[in-house]
Amino acid sequence: MRTARPRTGHLSQLGARRQRAERSHARPAHAGAARRLDGGRRLLLARVVAAALALLGAWLPASAAHAAGTVTIADRSPKEDDGRWKLKMTINYGGTPHLAHIPMLFSFTPTVHYERALTDQSPEKPILNKIPLQNQQGINESMDVGFSDGSGKVFAITKFDFILRRDRGFEAGEYDLVIKRASDGVQMGQKQKITLQGDNEIIDRRAIVFTGEKKKKDDKGEKADKADAEKSDEPAKEEEGEPASDAADAEPSSAELPPDEAPPPVSPKQGGCGCRLAPDEAAAPFALPLVALGAAVALARRRRGRRE
Repeated sequence: MRTARPRTGHLSQLGARRQRAERSHARPAHAGAARRLDGGRRLLLARVVAAALALLGAWLPASAAHAAGTVTIADRSPKEDDGRWKLKMTINYGGTPHLAHIPMLFSFTPTVHYERALTDQSPEKPILNKIPLQNQQGINESMDVGFSDGSGKVFAITKFDFILRRDRGFEAGEYDLVIKRASDGVQMGQKQKITLQGDNEIIDRRAIVFTGEKKKKDDKGEKADKADAEKSDEPAKEEEGEPASDAADAEPSSAELPPDEAPPPVSPKQGGCGCRLAPDEAAAPFALPLVALGAAVALARRRRGRRE
Protein backbone atom coordinates (compact mmCIF):
# COMPACT_ATOMS: atom_id res chain seq x y z
CA MET A 1 0.00 0.00 0.00
CA ARG A 2 1.13 3.44 -0.74
CA THR A 3 0.97 6.04 1.94
CA ALA A 4 0.10 9.58 1.04
CA ARG A 5 2.63 12.31 1.87
CA PRO A 6 1.29 15.16 3.83
CA ARG A 7 1.04 18.46 2.00
CA THR A 8 2.51 20.28 4.89
CA GLY A 9 5.80 18.58 4.26
CA HIS A 10 6.00 19.95 0.74
CA LEU A 11 5.15 23.41 1.95
CA SER A 12 7.75 23.19 4.65
CA GLN A 13 10.39 22.28 2.11
CA LEU A 14 9.46 25.26 -0.03
CA GLY A 15 9.76 27.54 2.99
CA ALA A 16 13.14 26.11 3.86
CA ARG A 17 14.35 26.69 0.32
CA ARG A 18 13.21 30.30 0.42
CA GLN A 19 14.96 30.92 3.71
CA ARG A 20 18.15 29.43 2.34
CA ALA A 21 17.93 31.65 -0.72
CA GLU A 22 17.35 34.73 1.43
CA ARG A 23 20.32 33.80 3.60
CA SER A 24 22.50 33.28 0.56
CA HIS A 25 21.54 36.74 -0.74
CA ALA A 26 22.08 38.36 2.71
CA ARG A 27 25.51 36.87 3.42
CA PRO A 28 27.51 38.90 0.85
CA ALA A 29 26.16 42.22 2.25
CA HIS A 30 27.22 41.42 5.82
CA ALA A 31 30.61 40.15 4.68
CA GLY A 32 31.33 43.32 2.68
CA ALA A 33 30.49 45.55 5.63
CA ALA A 34 32.76 43.56 7.91
CA ARG A 35 35.55 43.73 5.40
CA ARG A 36 35.16 47.50 5.06
CA LEU A 37 35.21 47.91 8.83
CA ASP A 38 38.38 45.86 9.16
CA GLY A 39 40.02 47.85 6.37
CA GLY A 40 39.19 51.17 8.07
CA ARG A 41 40.62 49.99 11.36
CA ARG A 42 43.78 48.82 9.71
CA LEU A 43 44.18 52.14 7.87
CA LEU A 44 43.68 54.15 11.08
CA LEU A 45 46.18 51.99 12.93
CA ALA A 46 48.70 52.43 10.11
CA ARG A 47 48.29 56.20 10.23
CA VAL A 48 48.83 56.28 14.02
CA VAL A 49 51.97 54.19 13.73
CA ALA A 50 53.31 56.40 10.94
CA ALA A 51 52.71 59.56 12.98
CA ALA A 52 54.43 58.04 16.02
CA LEU A 53 57.42 57.05 13.94
CA ALA A 54 57.62 60.54 12.42
CA LEU A 55 57.58 62.19 15.84
CA LEU A 56 60.18 59.81 17.17
CA GLY A 57 62.41 60.40 14.16
CA ALA A 58 62.12 64.18 14.56
CA TRP A 59 62.83 64.07 18.30
CA LEU A 60 65.89 61.84 18.17
CA PRO A 61 67.98 64.08 15.84
CA ALA A 62 66.96 67.19 17.79
CA SER A 63 68.01 65.67 21.08
CA ALA A 64 71.25 64.45 19.57
CA ALA A 65 71.95 67.91 18.11
CA HIS A 66 71.27 69.83 21.35
CA ALA A 67 72.83 67.53 23.94
CA ALA A 68 75.90 65.34 23.75
CA GLY A 69 77.69 63.55 26.55
CA THR A 70 77.17 64.29 30.23
CA VAL A 71 78.46 66.79 32.79
CA THR A 72 78.54 66.03 36.52
CA ILE A 73 79.36 68.62 39.20
CA ALA A 74 80.63 67.32 42.53
CA ASP A 75 79.27 70.24 44.62
CA ARG A 76 76.58 72.49 43.16
CA SER A 77 76.66 74.84 46.19
CA PRO A 78 80.31 75.80 46.64
CA LYS A 79 81.38 78.23 49.36
CA GLU A 80 83.34 81.39 48.69
CA ASP A 81 87.06 81.29 49.39
CA ASP A 82 88.92 84.60 49.09
CA GLY A 83 86.49 85.94 46.49
CA ARG A 84 86.48 82.71 44.45
CA TRP A 85 84.27 79.65 43.93
CA LYS A 86 85.55 76.32 42.56
CA LEU A 87 83.38 73.94 40.52
CA LYS A 88 84.73 70.39 40.24
CA MET A 89 83.31 68.79 37.07
CA THR A 90 83.46 65.40 35.39
CA ILE A 91 82.78 65.73 31.64
CA ASN A 92 81.91 62.73 29.48
CA TYR A 93 82.30 63.67 25.83
CA GLY A 94 80.09 60.81 24.66
CA GLY A 95 82.91 59.29 22.65
CA THR A 96 86.59 59.81 21.98
CA PRO A 97 87.05 63.44 20.81
CA HIS A 98 89.03 64.14 17.64
CA LEU A 99 91.16 66.73 19.49
CA ALA A 100 93.05 66.61 22.77
CA HIS A 101 91.61 69.99 23.84
CA ILE A 102 88.03 70.97 23.01
CA PRO A 103 87.04 74.70 23.24
CA MET A 104 83.84 75.05 25.27
CA LEU A 105 81.60 77.94 26.29
CA PHE A 106 80.35 78.09 29.91
CA SER A 107 77.27 80.33 30.21
CA PHE A 108 76.09 81.37 33.70
CA THR A 109 72.68 83.08 33.79
CA PRO A 110 71.77 84.67 37.19
CA THR A 111 68.31 83.71 38.44
CA VAL A 112 68.34 84.75 42.15
CA HIS A 113 70.44 87.48 43.82
CA TYR A 114 71.36 87.21 47.52
CA GLU A 115 71.12 90.72 48.98
CA ARG A 116 72.33 91.66 52.46
CA ALA A 117 70.56 94.78 53.73
CA LEU A 118 70.11 96.87 56.87
CA THR A 119 66.45 97.73 57.51
CA ASP A 120 64.46 99.61 60.12
CA GLN A 121 63.50 96.28 61.68
CA SER A 122 67.15 95.13 61.76
CA PRO A 123 69.34 98.26 61.83
CA GLU A 124 72.44 96.57 63.23
CA LYS A 125 72.50 93.03 61.77
CA PRO A 126 72.00 92.66 57.98
CA ILE A 127 69.26 90.35 56.76
CA LEU A 128 69.35 88.15 53.65
CA ASN A 129 66.88 88.88 50.85
CA LYS A 130 66.62 86.44 47.92
CA ILE A 131 65.58 88.57 44.94
CA PRO A 132 64.35 86.65 41.84
CA LEU A 133 65.81 87.85 38.52
CA GLN A 134 64.34 87.64 35.03
CA ASN A 135 65.67 88.26 31.52
CA GLN A 136 69.24 88.59 32.74
CA GLN A 137 72.24 88.56 30.44
CA GLY A 138 74.44 85.53 31.00
CA ILE A 139 78.10 85.65 31.98
CA ASN A 140 80.02 83.72 29.31
CA GLU A 141 83.42 82.18 29.97
CA SER A 142 85.44 80.40 27.25
CA MET A 143 87.76 77.57 28.26
CA ASP A 144 89.68 74.75 26.56
CA VAL A 145 88.87 71.41 28.19
CA GLY A 146 91.61 68.80 27.92
CA PHE A 147 90.77 65.12 27.28
CA SER A 148 94.36 63.81 27.11
CA ASP A 149 97.10 62.92 29.55
CA GLY A 150 100.79 63.76 29.53
CA SER A 151 101.58 61.08 26.96
CA GLY A 152 99.08 62.54 24.50
CA LYS A 153 96.53 59.74 24.73
CA VAL A 154 92.94 61.02 24.29
CA PHE A 155 90.15 59.83 26.59
CA ALA A 156 86.36 60.23 26.46
CA ILE A 157 86.06 61.30 30.13
CA THR A 158 87.98 64.04 31.91
CA LYS A 159 87.93 65.87 35.23
CA PHE A 160 87.89 69.64 35.04
CA ASP A 161 88.00 72.42 37.68
CA PHE A 162 86.36 75.74 36.83
CA ILE A 163 87.14 78.87 38.94
CA LEU A 164 84.61 81.72 39.31
CA ARG A 165 85.79 85.13 40.54
CA ARG A 166 84.05 88.24 41.81
CA ASP A 167 86.15 90.47 39.58
CA ARG A 168 84.57 88.66 36.61
CA GLY A 169 81.07 89.76 37.67
CA PHE A 170 80.04 86.82 39.87
CA GLU A 171 78.23 87.38 43.18
CA ALA A 172 76.57 85.20 45.76
CA GLY A 173 73.31 83.85 44.35
CA GLU A 174 71.79 81.21 42.08
CA TYR A 175 72.71 80.60 38.43
CA ASP A 176 71.74 78.35 35.51
CA LEU A 177 74.79 76.74 33.89
CA VAL A 178 74.80 75.67 30.23
CA ILE A 179 77.94 74.20 28.58
CA LYS A 180 78.30 74.16 24.79
CA ARG A 181 80.98 73.24 22.32
CA ALA A 182 82.37 76.38 20.72
CA SER A 183 82.86 74.71 17.33
CA ASP A 184 79.27 73.64 16.53
CA GLY A 185 77.19 74.93 19.49
CA VAL A 186 76.20 71.44 20.66
CA GLN A 187 75.20 71.41 24.32
CA MET A 188 77.19 69.20 26.66
CA GLY A 189 74.87 67.50 29.11
CA GLN A 190 71.79 69.16 30.56
CA LYS A 191 71.27 72.62 32.05
CA GLN A 192 72.26 72.64 35.72
CA LYS A 193 71.45 74.93 38.64
CA ILE A 194 74.26 76.04 40.93
CA THR A 195 74.30 78.18 44.08
CA LEU A 196 77.27 80.37 44.99
CA GLN A 197 77.36 80.81 48.77
CA GLY A 198 78.96 83.95 50.20
CA ASP A 199 78.45 87.42 51.66
CA ASN A 200 77.69 90.25 49.26
CA GLU A 201 78.16 93.92 50.11
CA ILE A 202 75.76 95.35 52.70
CA ILE A 203 73.11 97.78 51.41
CA ASP A 204 71.60 100.33 53.80
CA ARG A 205 67.82 100.41 53.27
CA ARG A 206 66.92 102.20 56.51
CA ALA A 207 64.63 105.23 56.34
CA ILE A 208 66.37 108.61 56.67
CA VAL A 209 64.77 110.87 59.34
CA PHE A 210 65.67 114.58 59.61
CA THR A 211 64.91 115.97 63.11
CA GLY A 212 66.07 119.14 64.89
CA GLU A 213 65.60 117.86 68.41
CA LYS A 214 68.65 117.82 70.66
CA LYS A 215 69.39 115.13 73.11
CA LYS A 216 68.32 116.01 76.64
CA LYS A 217 71.11 116.09 79.12
CA ASP A 218 70.87 114.57 82.54
CA ASP A 219 70.73 116.65 85.70
CA LYS A 220 74.24 115.60 86.53
CA GLY A 221 75.46 116.77 83.15
CA GLU A 222 73.79 120.17 83.50
CA LYS A 223 75.30 120.68 86.96
CA ALA A 224 78.73 119.77 85.65
CA ASP A 225 78.37 122.26 82.78
CA LYS A 226 77.33 125.05 85.18
CA ALA A 227 80.29 124.34 87.46
CA ASP A 228 82.68 124.47 84.51
CA ALA A 229 81.18 127.75 83.33
CA GLU A 230 81.56 129.34 86.78
CA LYS A 231 85.16 128.19 87.00
CA SER A 232 85.92 129.64 83.58
CA ASP A 233 84.29 133.01 84.52
CA GLU A 234 86.34 133.55 87.71
CA PRO A 235 89.75 133.98 86.05
CA ALA A 236 88.18 136.34 83.51
CA LYS A 237 86.86 138.61 86.27
CA GLU A 238 90.23 138.67 87.96
CA GLU A 239 91.95 139.52 84.70
CA GLU A 240 89.48 142.34 84.03
CA GLY A 241 90.03 143.85 87.54
CA GLU A 242 93.83 143.76 87.49
CA PRO A 243 94.41 146.09 84.51
CA ALA A 244 92.14 148.75 86.11
CA SER A 245 94.26 148.91 89.28
CA ASP A 246 97.44 148.97 87.22
CA ALA A 247 96.14 151.82 85.10
CA ALA A 248 95.20 153.81 88.20
CA ASP A 249 98.68 153.27 89.63
CA ALA A 250 100.43 154.07 86.41
CA GLU A 251 98.55 157.32 85.55
CA PRO A 252 98.55 159.85 88.43
CA SER A 253 95.79 162.45 88.58
CA SER A 254 96.27 166.01 87.42
CA ALA A 255 96.13 167.24 91.05
CA GLU A 256 99.13 165.16 92.00
CA LEU A 257 101.25 166.42 89.08
CA PRO A 258 103.57 169.39 89.78
CA PRO A 259 102.79 172.73 88.09
CA ASP A 260 105.68 172.39 85.64
CA GLU A 261 104.61 168.99 84.44
CA ALA A 262 100.96 169.95 83.92
CA PRO A 263 99.72 169.47 80.31
CA PRO A 264 99.45 172.62 78.14
CA PRO A 265 96.01 174.18 77.76
CA VAL A 266 94.06 173.22 74.67
CA SER A 267 92.39 175.95 72.64
CA PRO A 268 88.60 175.63 72.33
CA LYS A 269 87.25 174.13 69.15
CA GLN A 270 85.72 176.46 66.54
CA GLY A 271 82.50 175.96 64.66
CA GLY A 272 82.35 174.55 61.20
CA CYS A 273 84.20 171.55 60.06
CA GLY A 274 86.63 171.78 62.96
CA CYS A 275 89.70 172.40 60.77
CA ARG A 276 92.00 175.38 60.94
CA LEU A 277 92.68 177.70 57.93
CA ALA A 278 95.73 179.67 56.99
CA PRO A 279 95.47 183.51 57.32
CA ASP A 280 95.23 184.00 53.55
CA GLU A 281 92.59 181.30 53.21
CA ALA A 282 90.57 182.77 56.09
CA ALA A 283 90.47 186.25 54.53
CA ALA A 284 89.57 185.07 51.04
CA PRO A 285 85.84 184.52 51.67
CA PHE A 286 85.36 188.08 52.96
CA ALA A 287 87.36 189.75 50.09
CA LEU A 288 85.44 188.21 47.24
CA PRO A 289 82.11 189.98 47.94
CA LEU A 290 83.86 193.35 48.20
CA VAL A 291 85.64 192.90 44.87
CA ALA A 292 82.40 191.91 43.19
CA LEU A 293 80.61 194.97 44.67
CA GLY A 294 83.35 197.31 43.43
CA ALA A 295 83.18 195.85 39.94
CA ALA A 296 79.42 196.32 39.84
CA VAL A 297 79.71 200.01 40.91
CA ALA A 298 82.35 200.70 38.22
CA LEU A 299 80.23 199.12 35.52
CA ALA A 300 77.23 201.20 36.54
CA ARG A 301 79.25 204.42 36.31
CA ARG A 302 80.45 203.60 32.80
CA ARG A 303 76.92 203.04 31.60
CA ARG A 304 75.83 206.39 33.00
CA GLY A 305 78.78 208.18 31.29
CA ARG A 306 77.85 206.74 27.90
CA ARG A 307 74.26 207.79 28.24
CA GLU A 308 75.24 211.43 29.01
